[in-house]
Amino acid sequence: MVLVIPVIMVILLTVVQCALWAHAAQVAQLAASEGDRSARSFGGGALAGVGRADAILQGPGSGVVASNASVTMMPGGVTRFTVTGRAVSILPDITLPVSAVVVGPMQVFRGTE
Repeated sequence: MVLVIPVIMVILLTVVQCALWAHAAQVAQLAASEGDRSARSFGGGALAGVGRADAILQGPGSGVVASNASVTMMPGGVTRFTVTGRAVSILPDITLPVSAVVVGPMQVFRGTE
């Protein structure tokens, strides 16, 4: 039992750490898609998109620490929204990065020509 219980505990902690990483990856993807949606919407912009993504990343239970959201305006009216961060770690000396990238066209109003 002295050898079996520590091994079971390490396996259990590893499973929990993997679940925390998966949750943080989902939150990063949600923040990227919501931030991109806000940045691309009519009347939105880069500042609105980053604010929306930060609100999700800093929300309760997000599971993402040291996060960063950024918007890049590409040629042709395309935006690239990137979210990076780290998952919460319960194992010592383990840092698991999470990231998400969403690319899409800007929504602009064009009058009749």
